[in-house]
Amino acid sequence: MSDAALKSASERAAAVVQIRNLVYAWPNQDPVIVIPELNLARGEKVFLAGPSGSGKSTLLGLVGGVLMASAGEIIINEQPLGEMSAAARDRYRSDHVGFVFQLFNLLPYLSVIENVTLTCRFSTRRAERALQQSNSIEQEAERLLHHLGITAELMRRRVTELSIGQQQRVAAARALIGAPELLIADEPTSALDHDLRKRFIDLLLSECEAANSAVLFVSHDVSLGPLFDRQIALAEINEAAASLEPNYA
Repeated sequence: MSDAALKSASERAAAVVQIRNLVYAWPNQDPVIVIPELNLARGEKVFLAGPSGSGKSTLLGLVGGVLMASAGEIIINEQPLGEMSAAARDRYRSDHVGFVFQLFNLLPYLSVIENVTLTCRFSTRRAERALQQSNSIEQEAERLLHHLGITAELMRRRVTELSIGQQQRVAAARALIGAPELLIADEPTSALDHDLRKRFIDLLLSECEAANSAVLFVSHDVSLGPLFDRQIALAEINEAAASLEPNYA
């Protein structure tokens, strides 16, 4: 095998995300995603840029196994999502993927700590990995929250009593607990001013680096791109982009 072939094989083996000939179309519509190839290495932090309506959230839904591809292949941690049942994808996503959503999706009737530890109630694997870091799952939640700038006093409050910026950090801790191999962030800083955005991303990436988690961070704010290892414009890899009508507002 040639040096180039060996390098290619090594890169594939180290990839957390592998996309090959991916196509996605909503029912009775033209494709909105056509991506021949995209890889994310373990521990790599990737910024995916694109305006609203360009297919960013659709791509994240596909990578997370929430949506199923019309054609092509998505492999997460060497496991093809297309070969799994819906229930198996749900379990796999709980075990291996952390999500930070634009609207956070925190449960208002739970405390900060309870929101973070909820992840480990759905994933034995994440719970076991949390216990490798701390003496208890709650202690690991406290450690993450502390590193993300949430004080001990705030940890016992309901999340509805926190500011938007504080809620965002709680959502990040929930996604990070149990060291998932992949963290997906969908426009999580859209409600913050510029200084808070940079601070949040610095904290998030620091925790991901400690856990060796790959990051796929999606935003229309291209000024955030230099904070990441690699920047990708969705329009440059998505061959269906020309047929979309993005909203730059």
